[in-house]
Amino acid sequence: MTNILFSTAWVFGSVLSAELLGYGLHRLLHSGGLGFLSRNHMTHHLVLYGPLQEQRSHHYHDATTNSVSLGNIGVEWLLPSTLLIVLALVGFHWLQVRMLFQAIYFFTTLAWGFLMFSYLHDVMHIEGFWLEQNRLLRRWFTSARKLHDIHHRVINNDGLMNTNFGIGFFLFDRLFGTICSSDLAFNVDGFQVAKEKFRSIIER
Repeated sequence: MTNILFSTAWVFGSVLSAELLGYGLHRLLHSGGLGFLSRNHMTHHLVLYGPLQEQRSHHYHDATTNSVSLGNIGVEWLLPSTLLIVLALVGFHWLQVRMLFQAIYFFTTLAWGFLMFSYLHDVMHIEGFWLEQNRLLRRWFTSARKLHDIHHRVINNDGLMNTNFGIGFFLFDRLFGTICSSDLAFNVDGFQVAKEKFRSIIER
């Protein structure tokens, strides 16, 4: 019974960890502070699904085409994630965490991260996806997709998209003050700053 309770707690904690790490990494990629990793991510935001472009298409426009990736997960996610995995392994070894709980943590964190920040993210950009019609999940999906659309559209004066870094759930956006639930007036000046800042990817 104790093992079941501990295992359940580890699953829950791993989901929270995946959400926090995904939020933090997504926010870092938008800060411009990760060099070419940020520029890779902004290809998705300024070239394929820019703030003045249609956010839905029949097929997902993949920013990782002809670049290093694992499926459609780009190097901007793979490199930091690999570093975090190594740090977690070192930390678990140092703390002498049982192998069962390590396995639960890595499996749950990786599965949840892929489900939310890769799969769910991508299908938000697909027109007529089945979740739109599902009676149980439709409200949650359309609400999350609306927040993601805002994430693509709202730009601050520094030319950065700085809201709604979650994908399916926005707990950490609410905790850290980056939630935006209504579409603001489009910041034309901020968009010009963004285009200048990331000119190298726009002019490819």
